[in-house]
Amino acid sequence: MSLPQFLIPAGLMALVAVPVVIFLHMRNTTPVQRPVPTLRFWFEAAREQTEQTRFRRPPLTLLLLLHLLITALLALGLARPVATGAFGNLGLRTEPRHAIILLDGSTSMTARDPVTGESRFAAARAAALTELDDLRQGDVATVLVLGTRTLTLEGTDPASLATLRDRLATLRPPGGRANLTDALTLAHDLLLPGQEDRVTVITDGAVTADPGVVEALGAPVDLVVIGTSGPDPANVAVTELSARNAPGNTNQQELYARITNFGPETVRVPVVLRTDTIETGRQDATLPPGGRDVELSWRLPAGVRDVEVEILNRDILPDDDRAALILRQESSLALDVLLVSDLPSPLQRALEVLPGARVTTETSDRVTSGISGDYDLVVFERTVPPASLPDAALLFVQPPPDNPFPTTGEMIAPTVVNVAADDPLLRGVDLGGVVFGPTPAYASLDGQSPVVSAEAGPLLFRATVEGRRAVVIAFDVAQSNIRQRVAFPILVANIASELVPSPLPSAVPLGDPLGYRPSAEAATVVIEPPAGETVELTIFGEDPGAAGDALPRQVTFADTGQPGTYAVTERSASGEELAGGRFVVNAGHPAESDLRPTAGLDGVLAAARATSDEGVGVGLNDLWPALVLAALIVLGLEWLLTLWPQRRAVYRGQTAP
Repeated sequence: MSLPQFLIPAGLMALVAVPVVIFLHMRNTTPVQRPVPTLRFWFEAAREQTEQTRFRRPPLTLLLLLHLLITALLALGLARPVATGAFGNLGLRTEPRHAIILLDGSTSMTARDPVTGESRFAAARAAALTELDDLRQGDVATVLVLGTRTLTLEGTDPASLATLRDRLATLRPPGGRANLTDALTLAHDLLLPGQEDRVTVITDGAVTADPGVVEALGAPVDLVVIGTSGPDPANVAVTELSARNAPGNTNQQELYARITNFGPETVRVPVVLRTDTIETGRQDATLPPGGRDVELSWRLPAGVRDVEVEILNRDILPDDDRAALILRQESSLALDVLLVSDLPSPLQRALEVLPGARVTTETSDRVTSGISGDYDLVVFERTVPPASLPDAALLFVQPPPDNPFPTTGEMIAPTVVNVAADDPLLRGVDLGGVVFGPTPAYASLDGQSPVVSAEAGPLLFRATVEGRRAVVIAFDVAQSNIRQRVAFPILVANIASELVPSPLPSAVPLGDPLGYRPSAEAATVVIEPPAGETVELTIFGEDPGAAGDALPRQVTFADTGQPGTYAVTERSASGEELAGGRFVVNAGHPAESDLRPTAGLDGVLAAARATSDEGVGVGLNDLWPALVLAALIVLGLEWLLTLWPQRRAVYRGQTAP
């Protein structure tokens, strides 16, 4: 604690009352009235003697000392003394405070106490409300709720602070992953000049912070850790779930699950597989402790739409005990691809790895009379298309001469002479060093838009075939070294993204944004989360592409902190429902299912210091309320001391015989 300082030194002038009090006590007190039979003999007393005895030495009495103490306390209070240190516990601050509360609302905060059943977020919310209760007139509060999205709440006056408390009392955690480093960076931008800024982090400790960002924060940080008393909490989670085509059988899929044990002891748990809500598999998994995992796999039956893996185990975070995938969308948002090829090349693999794609392969003799079934994208690889083209987007890979595009000859070893570098089809595609085998020289027609051209004809171009948008890869993929480069799957993905609206993924990682491209007719996209309010996203106008066509529009939905199934619906401008689909968010994530507090977090946050600001009395606390309170207490004692003799005399007069 530092020595007191005086904000208003002129207030010490009130100490002139001290000699006045002493002067008044030097006067003789008023004589006690006593009844006498006559005043005759009193007139003989000398007046000079009376005047001489009017004043006396200052009497050293308890009453005088109390009066002097009251006068001194009030004078010091008028000088408004301030100090730092232990007086800070009184809450008598001289400067307004800006309380910045970083409230962890990530998925790990939904873990429940095994005894009380209260969630960590509920306890953290109560701690935040306690911080807000310490604020007074002139203080400002900013609450940042961390999760998939950072929610900012603010109160600057008594009314808005009351509203902030009410909203915080009923707030649900946003879920997802909390980024404390980004939150501290934002808190640095929120610091207010002329106020005492203080940051409070309320979390379960399962977060990390960049030491450099902490040191540059410019305000001290208080860490409040929730729900970490006792040994490390036991939690088992499905941290990864994926499906891929089974080796040697493209009509079947293999499901892979990663089960992680974050507890301190080895456990053995049953794991159940459900396909289309029916239990079709069960395994017992022995899980080593300390964040280690095991992998399980199943061969899925053909035609499965939904799969779910669940751990039959009770722990404090049940949401991450299950994970699901939507393998087959029953909506127009899915990406169904038909590959027509007599000898599939590496193109087939590039199509199969497209997000959400389901690829069907047919030979040319099976589609001569037409294509049955609904497909989003039909790919003809070195084959003649049927007379009746399907109602779908089209991709042609080295179509035979004059079918359906006329040719003027053949290029033996074409080299690239012209590239539309800004074209969306080439985004992320590097054609340096790519060689091409013999390629037909396709004639230039109306509606064609070359993207990559050689001397005698295009190597990659857009076209319109019977009113349908199409992209043509003129060269043979099998005779080009592009198949061995990362540029090839990127090129195929760009082509599919342009021709077909992006499909919904089978699952979205916890906290990652969903991005997909709606159909051209869609004006809004409605997303219904597992719980809470429905979100309606407006689709804005399209931008023209390099070839004059409209670029596809992208919809991004970032609020994926709640685990469960989300419904997606596209609507037209008139409100008509056009298409729909689903995607899943699974709670299991290595960063959120690990409920153990981060070691050394308190030490990292302790490095935060307040910056020097001449306009702020850093750490100063007002002492005048304490002085006034002490003066009132002494005044009460003086009052009791004064009244006691009178009450005693009255008591004696009433009881005397």
